[in-house]
Amino acid sequence: MTISLEWNDTLCVGHPAIDAQHREIFTRFGTLLEACNQGRASESLRELFAFLDDYVQEHFAIEEELMSRYGYPQRDAHLAEHGEFVRHLADLKQELETSGISPLILIRTNKALIYWLTHHIQSIDSGLSTFLDKRT
Repeated sequence: MTISLEWNDTLCVGHPAIDAQHREIFTRFGTLLEACNQGRASESLRELFAFLDDYVQEHFAIEEELMSRYGYPQRDAHLAEHGEFVRHLADLKQELETSGISPLILIRTNKALIYWLTHHIQSIDSGLSTFLDKRT
């Protein structure tokens, strides 16, 4: 069974830096999925987690600065989503370090990223984008 998830314009939130970062995480996730399909998941998963360490800091900082600057009313809920994602990634990384690569961690990582890439971008980030469109 092959899993795929591709960027499309319905995922654009309308902010160039945020959209570029979202596209990049889709590219990285696609790399992981391709590696899984080719039996090279171990190296790819470790690379993905290294990328995500930097990504979440930079990406969330941009969004959070925009929320603060423009007084986004759903800021606290959005920050809670970011915090939950960071905690979930930390748990997955800990599991990887403790147990090593397993089908379970690959499935859990895939599910976490698929949720993030679809739900968070389409529901949470799009709300921020709509708000920013009215302010900028």
